Amino acid sequence: MRHTALDQLAQVIVGLLKSRGRSDGLAEVAPSVDGSPNLISVLTLLCGIGGIMVGLFLFFRGFQLLKRKRWIEDTPVSKIAGAAMGPVKIFGKATGPYTLVSPLSGVDCYYYRAEASSGQRAENEETLATRATESIFTPLFVEDETGRLMIDPRGAELDLPCEFDESTSGASMSECARRFLRRHGLSTEGETTVAEYAIKPGDPLLVLGTIVEPNSSVAYLSPEAADLQRREQWEAMGLPVRDMPAPSLNLANGFDVTPRAVLSSGRNAVLVLSREVPQHMIEGLARRANFGIWLGPPFAVFGLAVVLKWLGIW
Repeated sequence: MRHTALDQLAQVIVGLLKSRGRSDGLAEVAPSVDGSPNLISVLTLLCGIGGIMVGLFLFFRGFQLLKRKRWIEDTPVSKIAGAAMGPVKIFGKATGPYTLVSPLSGVDCYYYRAEASSGQRAENEETLATRATESIFTPLFVEDETGRLMIDPRGAELDLPCEFDESTSGASMSECARRFLRRHGLSTEGETTVAEYAIKPGDPLLVLGTIVEPNSSVAYLSPEAADLQRREQWEAMGLPVRDMPAPSLNLANGFDVTPRAVLSSGRNAVLVLSREVPQHMIEGLARRANFGIWLGPPFAVFGLAVVLKWLGIW
């Protein structure tokens, strides 16, 4: 595929060169570092084509993000018993048959995501360069007064409060953060931000996703694997296993861990897990959508102007 794209780009350049009467210029366009007119001319053409492509991408991507924002805002909350296949918004509480222990905060939970990022997070900074991510879960359900529905949280966008958030380095780093970084082969030196998000029993949960038939079994931990994970985490904390609190077990409450329908990202490729209306996420989508919609056209027009100028048409 990569060679095909490069071949197509080469054909476009050759065609444009011929259109200017430079069909003999291919031999002269060999890469060089002396700033020859032919090389500068081709680089100018590539910049123009790149500007058009980047501008169009930003423009259409902006409308995709705007559509996602409006979907999150406008989708009404459904009751589980009345929810049909397709996009839904459901509010309830988190529940499940058994739990595991998160590695950083040590909380009893059904799901956790731990992330290590380079640098320290500033007050106005939303994202950092992620170096490692770890996400594990047991069967996770959202439940309201009408029923319960299983969630496949893989690839979910989280708008949850941090259970653990540490920006530190070297000797001041906590032992649990050190263990997490070493487990992923990362250095404990240098400024690093380690954060963890978790969904605990009884947490309020707003889920935006799509109810679909599962294509395969959801990759959750079995009861035996979850018990082993709990013991490993407890021992890693340096605490005797005999003092380990009993897990939250609810095995006898009729949880169907092989359901006919699950709540997942589906075809929309969007699954949002939040405690309430994800206002922070909505505001971020609005900013990114406005950026693409308003900045994309100038990029595309500038690139088109460069190409037309190169062709001598304008």
